Amino acid sequence: MNEAIYLAGLCRSALNNLTTYMADVLKPSQGYTADDILALPLDKHRIEDILYDLPSRKSTRHNLAVAIASLLHPVHDGSLTAIIRYDADRVRLRAWASLQRRYDLLQATKRNGRMAPGMTGGVEAGVQAPAWASRITRQGPWDRFKKPISLDGTKAIPMPVKVAQEAELAPFFEHLSNNGSHEIDGIEGAAELHDGHGEPYYSVRGAEFRKGVVYEDGRMDLCKMVVGPDHIGRLMDSLRTNTHVRHFLLGNNIIGPAGVEAISRFITEFPERMDTWYLAGNCIQGGESFKMLVDALIKSPAVSNVWLKRNPLGPDAAEDVYRLITETKNLQTLDLDQTELGNRGVADLFTRLAAYSPPDGGKLPLRHIYMNGLGISTEGAAAIGKFLASPHSGVTSIYMSCNPLGDEGAQALADALPKAPYLARLFLQSVGVSTQGAMALCEALTGHPSIRSLDIGQAYATEDLGQAYNYVEDEAIPAMTQLLRGTPQLQFFNLGHCATTPPGLLKLTPAILENPSILYFFATSILADTSRKPVAFIPSIDTAFPHPDAPSAEQIKSDKAIREHLEANVKTTFGQDMSYPDFMAEEKRWLVNDKVVRKIDSVYRNRDAGLARRRLLTLVKNWEEGDDTLQRVMNARGAPSCSLR
Repeated sequence: MNEAIYLAGLCRSALNNLTTYMADVLKPSQGYTADDILALPLDKHRIEDILYDLPSRKSTRHNLAVAIASLLHPVHDGSLTAIIRYDADRVRLRAWASLQRRYDLLQATKRNGRMAPGMTGGVEAGVQAPAWASRITRQGPWDRFKKPISLDGTKAIPMPVKVAQEAELAPFFEHLSNNGSHEIDGIEGAAELHDGHGEPYYSVRGAEFRKGVVYEDGRMDLCKMVVGPDHIGRLMDSLRTNTHVRHFLLGNNIIGPAGVEAISRFITEFPERMDTWYLAGNCIQGGESFKMLVDALIKSPAVSNVWLKRNPLGPDAAEDVYRLITETKNLQTLDLDQTELGNRGVADLFTRLAAYSPPDGGKLPLRHIYMNGLGISTEGAAAIGKFLASPHSGVTSIYMSCNPLGDEGAQALADALPKAPYLARLFLQSVGVSTQGAMALCEALTGHPSIRSLDIGQAYATEDLGQAYNYVEDEAIPAMTQLLRGTPQLQFFNLGHCATTPPGLLKLTPAILENPSILYFFATSILADTSRKPVAFIPSIDTAFPHPDAPSAEQIKSDKAIREHLEANVKTTFGQDMSYPDFMAEEKRWLVNDKVVRKIDSVYRNRDAGLARRRLLTLVKNWEEGDDTLQRVMNARGAPSCSLR
């Protein structure tokens, strides 16, 4: 009877929704093409899949069908009205569930760039990356008027989490308060990280608790363990007596204003203690709260790295960020990814920095700055360029992916690149750049004395963040060729999934093979090779049809030559014992980032990322409707009301 009650409840809810939303579009006896199904509003109006298997009155589950029918349509004993009405309901609900299943399959087919009978769109046969190809070709060269992108930047909302219980954190806090390090020495509740093997690749030892890890190199890792405003005070108190911890990793812990206050007090009291503050996803708002944190940081000579990703600082925080950069004595790395600075805030910040005059006439200590997802457009890019060209800039790494730069923004940035001699890394994935913008960047960097890594490919987060793909076509090949030939120290060049034709990419091969330093190159076309002859079957040879997605003989030859050249350069750079897979697993990382990022490596973030890659874990990105966790975090200790949701 419990099953009947459960299914009857689902049926009643679904029937109400069907009457309200689907009555005019759901026709159980109508034929639907694939395009017809994709046009249905089945992304908004869903039915529980279990209703596809509702029992019929003629099945072996007849009794269950009768029980559900009597709950849905109460009638007097002996009447067949209830079961007749139930059968009619079942036909409609099963049709809805069946269409929903087919809709989900077709959407997956479409996402992967494939085709189904009766479906328009997709990509041509012979494209080696159909999923990327379908998305990028659907966009084409980015047009800011047809696809406007906000200049306010992407929203800085932390990943959904729940604040931990005190009992889960207490053993770790106790260990820290006893000046605990990576040594466990029989401490209750502690285990050696990875059974004593330490971190993968690095073998750095660590003491792991139920929530919390202390590493041999001074990192304290509580990423995603969620101390929240409830326990941040206890955490900071436990660190007062700990001289081992120098790198503070507290990503996605939603500490809010109460946490900022506790951390600021700690920095003020112990300014010589912490080298690294990793505070991503902690509900740190611009205004008085952020100002308090900056006031403490600028007085700390020990600080060299500050990571503020996914905190809603807002455009008016530019002045405080300026103070952080110019007054923190040894600040080398600053992460501003997805902090809602916006194009206005970025332009304000870098206009101030360009006009700055260091008291000693030297360079600012800032070397690496992360500005992904900030809403940077032409105005912001031009201001960044002015700062890079200023005599007090020594910046070596700039990360500006997922910003609506477009060709105008790329040109504004490119104008300053020849005057920025220290720049070694420039990452511009998914910034809406097309052929002209890519040409401007490549021409500006040709012969540059320091550039080692350039990325104008695509970001995996493009769709999630609502940004624009890069769309670089064959006309940019000569500029890229000159870049490869005229910049002998270039080690990393990523064009990614691009709108350059397969024959066009083949023209890059000689320049790649002539570059003496190149260690990593990736480019694959989202277009079919129209120069290839149609696939034909020759009876006298009796061979199988080649796969339509298989590369041509010229592509195979080119790929082999490039791979051998890259492998040879890797061995020249790192020694004969370094294989290319080993290089890709570890050393390639340092072409993308400076080794300073080792200070924020987290076993918790890496585990979750690894499980997600193997599809063993689904990373939840959105907070559930009605979840008031963020509101409570922002209101802790009388903090201002939340503006995150």
